[in-house]
Amino acid sequence: MANDYYEILGIPKGANAEEIKKAYKALAKKYHPDINKEKGAEEKFKEVQHAYSILGDEQKRKNYDQFGQQSERFSGFEGFDAGGFSNSEFDFGDIFESFGFGKGFGDVFGEQFSRQRGPARGQDIAIRLNLSFEESAFGAKKEIELERVEECSNCKGSGERPGTSSEQCDVCAGSGVERVTRKMGPFGVMQTQMTCRNCRGSGQIVKDPCPVCEGSGNVRKRKKITITVPAGVDSGSQLRMKGQGNYGERGAGRGDLIAIIYVEPHEIFKRDGNDIYMEVPLSFSEAALGTTIDVPTLSGRAKLKIPQGTQSATIFKMQGKGIKIINRNEHGDQFVKVVVRTPEKLSKKHREFFEQLSKEEEIAKTRQGFFERFKGIFK
Repeated sequence: MANDYYEILGIPKGANAEEIKKAYKALAKKYHPDINKEKGAEEKFKEVQHAYSILGDEQKRKNYDQFGQQSERFSGFEGFDAGGFSNSEFDFGDIFESFGFGKGFGDVFGEQFSRQRGPARGQDIAIRLNLSFEESAFGAKKEIELERVEECSNCKGSGERPGTSSEQCDVCAGSGVERVTRKMGPFGVMQTQMTCRNCRGSGQIVKDPCPVCEGSGNVRKRKKITITVPAGVDSGSQLRMKGQGNYGERGAGRGDLIAIIYVEPHEIFKRDGNDIYMEVPLSFSEAALGTTIDVPTLSGRAKLKIPQGTQSATIFKMQGKGIKIINRNEHGDQFVKVVVRTPEKLSKKHREFFEQLSKEEEIAKTRQGFFERFKGIFK
């Protein structure tokens, strides 16, 4: 499957809803397995369907634009429904009419996919949580403020004006399920079962709705939540807080709050998994004679021994000085790369010293030996 849903539908990211739908209908007709018998057509049809189920829904599209395919891991994420097309503007009638089956066939086909449901669990909420490098390494408590669906305090979630009561739905007789029988010509009779359209599956009709929530049983409010971030999280990590998402229908369970971690870069350390990397400068004399230097670590300053004759770009390992491994009492390592700095300005004394040193060094002779070994190549 291609990685980009816009690419699958052949549309730019700025396409509007009508352009998305038009592109989908054309591709769905082109690759439908009942029409296209070529190898791979069915897989392409499924790919196109899936792309449209995301881009054809305004909220899912926003999620996808922000989080990419990672957003599909959030069940119920602000409008995302892992069940397929139930919340998107997917019109079976349009598609089947374009195939020549007629609008009525699309209606029947759509009913076959309907399903009974009770009060729906609240939707999940996904947020981006920015952390400093230190907060990700050591853990932190972060207070955030967000808007979420809450139970209406005026009607206690019933949707009814206080002091009144709802009535049993006369369409489904309180079952929340509507049964429809259709004659299918020579095929006989088809009976389908669907969520009652009159009461939306609740089995009850609110006659006098609550003036605060207008009968929905919920309202949107701003809420402050404290998130406990464990030590060791990295960019892309997800923290799920059960029951901190949106309020569900008529007392059904709340959704979850999903915090997607983004760790800001550090001016000294670079992270790779649970290991960290850094560079420190060395002078010529320190590299030649050897020394012990102070280096910064996540737990403070530490001593690093530099042996005599250390070459530039040598990497030293400081075991256990890296990031804590989540759920384990262990840490990664810290790797220190030393970079020998060439002095740019020399005093007269220094120049004399280096000139004398140059006469005694064997490097130039070694370099000349390279040419001797490759006679015939260099002329």
